[in-house]
Amino acid sequence: MQGFRNGTQRARKYVERPILAASSLTASDSLGLFIGLGSIPKSTLVLILFLEGGLGLILGVGIALSATPSAAKLGETLLGTAPWCRDSEKHAERIGWRWVMASSFLILIGFGLSIA
Repeated sequence: MQGFRNGTQRARKYVERPILAASSLTASDSLGLFIGLGSIPKSTLVLILFLEGGLGLILGVGIALSATPSAAKLGETLLGTAPWCRDSEKHAERIGWRWVMASSFLILIGFGLSIA
């Protein structure tokens, strides 16, 4: 039972920030549409959320892949960056997965709005 609680708390901690980021982006998009257009067209908001979600997915994967050994060697050769290390790869993967999670939530919010 203790292991289940630790796993649940770890998952909640990992998902908490991406959900907060996706919610704040949705609120700021809604506010921007309301200020700019005087109303919030649902179809426009859904398209904006899909666009932001798709861009975030691309960026998240790019961040996660940027610290792989082959990409690090390329950066070290061409740009003079620091050599590859396992810690920087793990850190980049964590940051990349947060981007992917937040972007997935944006897309889910967009789907939810399009159905409603």
